[in-house]
Amino acid sequence: MCLTAPVQVTAIAPDGTATIVSGGLERSASTLAVPEVRVGDWALLSAGLLVRILPPDVATELAAAFRTASGDES
Repeated sequence: MCLTAPVQVTAIAPDGTATIVSGGLERSASTLAVPEVRVGDWALLSAGLLVRILPPDVATELAAAFRTASGDES
């Protein structure tokens, strides 16, 4: 099962690899599916691939829903 999650892009390397933050954790993701993504954008992450750019309000709402579902309402 694959879970998509909202993440924020904090950097993009010359090779197209994005540094992303989700839940306070930083990791890398591929931008192959959304090459137009920019630093500061919110996107959906699935299996290490950014699959869709999200409007900030939608990303905030999804992040809150994920926190609620996981029992972390901080």
